[in-house]
Amino acid sequence: MRGLFLVNFKVGRGSNGTLPSTLAGAYVSAYATAADHESATRLAVKKLTSQGFEFLSTQGPITRLDPGEWSLHVVQSWPEFIDELPKQDEIAAGLEREMVFFGPFVGYERGLGG
Repeated sequence: MRGLFLVNFKVGRGSNGTLPSTLAGAYVSAYATAADHESATRLAVKKLTSQGFEFLSTQGPITRLDPGEWSLHVVQSWPEFIDELPKQDEIAAGLEREMVFFGPFVGYERGLGG
């Protein structure tokens, strides 16, 4: 059975054109539905690299979240992004297939994190 996993990443700008030119890369929380944390990490890396980012490392532990608590997680972790993140029913539907999405990207400049 698939679970919902949170994997935090440090990425380099790579060929991605959405980061401001002053930034060397970003930190981002990735959420993936997968059978296990390794599959979730691979899915998230694949999506990040498909968007032109350079995978640098995971940051901290990989967490399995309770999909039924998604709305609470968003309110506690990203209250200012409630309208931009998937809704509870979208998470439930995502457990039926592979799904990857991201929290906000927090950029860093050269020399400060890169």
